[in-house]
Amino acid sequence: MARPVASTILALRPATADDAAFAADVMTAVRPSSPTDPVVLEYWWRQPDEFIEFARYIVTRSDRQVGYAETIHARWDVKPERYASMGGDLMPSARSRESLDALFAIVEDRLIADGGLILRARANEDDPLRIDTIVARGYKEDRRARRWELDLVKNRERLLAMTDQSRKRMRDQGVWLLTLAEDHDPGVVDKIWRLSEEAGDDVPTTVPRAPEAMEAYVRWVKAPGIHRDRFWIARLGDEVVGVSVLEYPPVRGIVSTDWTATARSARGRGIARALKCETVAQAIALGVDRVRTGNDAANDPILHINETMGYHLVPGAINYLRPV
Repeated sequence: MARPVASTILALRPATADDAAFAADVMTAVRPSSPTDPVVLEYWWRQPDEFIEFARYIVTRSDRQVGYAETIHARWDVKPERYASMGGDLMPSARSRESLDALFAIVEDRLIADGGLILRARANEDDPLRIDTIVARGYKEDRRARRWELDLVKNRERLLAMTDQSRKRMRDQGVWLLTLAEDHDPGVVDKIWRLSEEAGDDVPTTVPRAPEAMEAYVRWVKAPGIHRDRFWIARLGDEVVGVSVLEYPPVRGIVSTDWTATARSARGRGIARALKCETVAQAIALGVDRVRTGNDAANDPILHINETMGYHLVPGAINYLRPV
């Protein structure tokens, strides 16, 4: 594919965790309706991953920072299918069809040189410039991710009543709902991790899911915005059978579901709904006015829960694939 002339004026330099705040500013400027928290992003940029490889860059034009870029893929010995994702964007003042195309061309070259065989790109549904640029580069739509928002002020009474009903249903089944801070089992995080790995394998996807190491899960529990006293789990006897967690951005952003999962052995009992109710009831008590969540468009059980809780759709994301 021929390179646009603009590619000669974009340059990439390796990024460090100290650059995360700038990258968060770029993300927020491009999508102000979904701000990115710089503290959370910096935390994750400082963490390793046992099974996924990242390379991050700051994009410059005439020695001025105008954007960021990243390449992401599972280790090839872990997932030999060799799907490779490109990420990155430019500040609105530098963002055009030509400049985005130039950036994508550079990032694609790096993914291909690294051994990627199927390239993956992502765009939000309300970003026609990015969508058009990706499609023009030969990508085809693969899957859509739904995003939802729940008005906690408008739906307060209904949500609290639903929470009371769910608590009764859980008591009747012998399911105990509590926060991670209230659980004193020294092996609880290991149990939550095992549950999450099982549930993660059941999320609809095209790109094969890389496993998450226990060490990575511990890092998530310790991340900014994750609070052990706002981290809800469900127990049935000695087993952890459900989890639901809201992330509270420390600097900017919208409180959002970071993860909800139920053990295969306990599905169909209303546990996921009960846990999500606990998270939003707690958010209401903390004075939060709205929360967001997201899921694959083919994940029917979660779609149903979101609809019945009163969530409404906001612009989601589209995933695209292109073989090399």
